[in-house]
Amino acid sequence: MNEQSVKNKVIKELAKLKKNKGVYAFLSKSEDYQVVNTEIMKYLTKKNSGIYVTLNKTHCDLVEDLKNNKIDTDKILFIDNVEKDKGCGADNCLFLGGNQSLTALSMIMGKAAKQKEMKFMFFDSITTLLIYNKLDTAEKFIHYFINKVKNLEILMIIMSVEEEKTKKILPLLTQFCDGLVKI
Repeated sequence: MNEQSVKNKVIKELAKLKKNKGVYAFLSKSEDYQVVNTEIMKYLTKKNSGIYVTLNKTHCDLVEDLKNNKIDTDKILFIDNVEKDKGCGADNCLFLGGNQSLTALSMIMGKAAKQKEMKFMFFDSITTLLIYNKLDTAEKFIHYFINKVKNLEILMIIMSVEEEKTKKILPLLTQFCDGLVKI
């Protein structure tokens, strides 16, 4: 699929989602991953503020990518689970560092999501979560957090790359998410 076809498919699938709540998993091929992420963030930040949880890119790199795609990063509270310190010194970023503690990640995600102005949460990505955690640990975290987000009534998009590791977690995503979208 060419880049424009991927963009069009993402936009079409996003238009089908419930407007302001629910948990949806997006599954993309590795070669389409960046385009899918960018299109989702353009859609989410068009009218709302929200949270971007990054497990695989530093906040600094992510902000540069988003700004290059004309996405307003001031509307986003970043939770950076990669960098161990203040990175490029952003005020709109909480740094956890090193993909070490799912408990700390869960607590900070829950606290951030309760802020009234936050209307979405973008979780990038299940694939990286599975690199740093055992499957059963990742499944418990995902199950717990999906239920927590559903009670907060915000829109959550969970990203995943289509690969062997993620195939093992797809049944859980299918069961607990409001929808699984394959791009």
